[in-house]
Amino acid sequence: MHTWDLGRAAGREVTLDPDVCAELLAGMEPVEQLIRESGHYGPRVDVPADADAQTRMLGFIGRDPLWVRPAG
Repeated sequence: MHTWDLGRAAGREVTLDPDVCAELLAGMEPVEQLIRESGHYGPRVDVPADADAQTRMLGFIGRDPLWVRPAG
């Protein structure tokens, strides 16, 4: 997750291991209420239902998978 954050902040495209993304998402979904209440994750960002595992995982943890670093 943080690899994506750092890469995107540097203006780079980041591709995470799809199996790891799917595994993370599968582990977090059953405890969604708990992790949202913890304050460690923002609100879910809607992504297409047929999105890849990375996009679904990023949306789940509150990242906008389409975010692009502002120019300047």
